[in-house]
Amino acid sequence: MIKVSILMNGYNCEKYVADAIDSVFFQKYKNWEIVFVDNCSIDNTASIVHSYKSERIKYISTSEHISLGAARAVGLESCDGDYICFLDTDDLWLKEKLSSQLDLFSKNKNLKMVYTGVTFIDADSKEIGRYIPKAKKGDVFRRQLVRYEINQQSVMIKNDFSFSFDRTKKYSVDYCLFMSICSKYEVEFLKDIYVKYRMHDSNLSHSANELEWIEQKDALDKVFEETPSLKDIYVDEYKQAYARVYYYKARYLMKIDKRRQACQELKGYANINLFYFGLYVLSFFPSSFWNYIHRKIRKFS
Repeated sequence: MIKVSILMNGYNCEKYVADAIDSVFFQKYKNWEIVFVDNCSIDNTASIVHSYKSERIKYISTSEHISLGAARAVGLESCDGDYICFLDTDDLWLKEKLSSQLDLFSKNKNLKMVYTGVTFIDADSKEIGRYIPKAKKGDVFRRQLVRYEINQQSVMIKNDFSFSFDRTKKYSVDYCLFMSICSKYEVEFLKDIYVKYRMHDSNLSHSANELEWIEQKDALDKVFEETPSLKDIYVDEYKQAYARVYYYKARYLMKIDKRRQACQELKGYANINLFYFGLYVLSFFPSSFWNYIHRKIRKFS
């Protein structure tokens, strides 16, 4: 019987971790294991995980607090399932998640990765939005260049090829891996929603972080260096992918009140489309106004 390994990384996650684990136990598909990497939590995370007393949960405790990329890599080494999924400790799965994805894999033996739609919830589990994948069937990579849409919690990867997490990455860990897979292999998606993704300050602030844009640029550089022909296939999308990276850089610069520098970063991409032209115009306003606008729209940008 097909086995699914579910990688969970946790750090001081006592508030929601039981709900996340319960959503795995409630799955219709039952042949799974959880590989739980506790990244030196100092709250009750460990005792909550151990309270399940289940042989299907592999608990791993790191000897020191390490980067997200390193923590995911540690967990991946212990995943021996035919398929691998990911679930963060404050998010939830709907009960048909595993069975629906396995069904799609069974219909296409060439598939290497499948992701799904997602519902956004707040700290109190109230729905605040939804996202349905908009990629084109058969060419998922094109969409990711223009507007990355893969929610890590929704991903299932077929464990029959070599892939790994970059241990040096702290924020764009999943982006780096999934962009690489999309650029090389057949990837599909389900428009149905199977994930509840919790929005809070830590995951809303990534694109205003200095390392976020740097790590995403590194990921794009690597993809196009490994397969140079992609630049000729995705000419416009290539430009838009880097435009978004420098938009994230501009957001960081605005955050630290370097408006003029942010304006210069956006200037080179202002002619790509109305979105980037609008951002360039917005950069002439005070940083406080820019940051106010982005706080309003950050869930969707």
